[in-house]
Amino acid sequence: MVFSCLLAKIFHFRRTSTLALRQSKAALLRQLVVPPDFLRASYVERFTTCGKANCACAHGKKHGPFYYLVSGLTKGNVLKFLLKTPAQQQHGQHGVAVYQELWEGLEELSQINAELLRRDDSLKK
Repeated sequence: MVFSCLLAKIFHFRRTSTLALRQSKAALLRQLVVPPDFLRASYVERFTTCGKANCACAHGKKHGPFYYLVSGLTKGNVLKFLLKTPAQQQHGQHGVAVYQELWEGLEELSQINAELLRRDDSLKK
């Protein structure tokens, strides 16, 4: 299975000057654009067995790969569907990658703001 993982990348800003933080923040704000094709989901590759005793999958050769888009909506509520065509698979994989890039930029911006706040500096400058 292939899962996208949304763990925060840690940016080290303690030794960065306030001016440099402000410049990085301004550059990020200019770059951050919400792409119209982003998907907050995981792109999952699965191999399965059908349960038939005489099938090749009963002897190790599983069916697949099958590609799914999976997204947790609320506790116990997951959106999951099969990406049937190569075009759907390509668009799904691309949309997840675009979301991850956007998320990383937002995370960097958040960590810059946290460091500015730690320094008792205004976040609005």
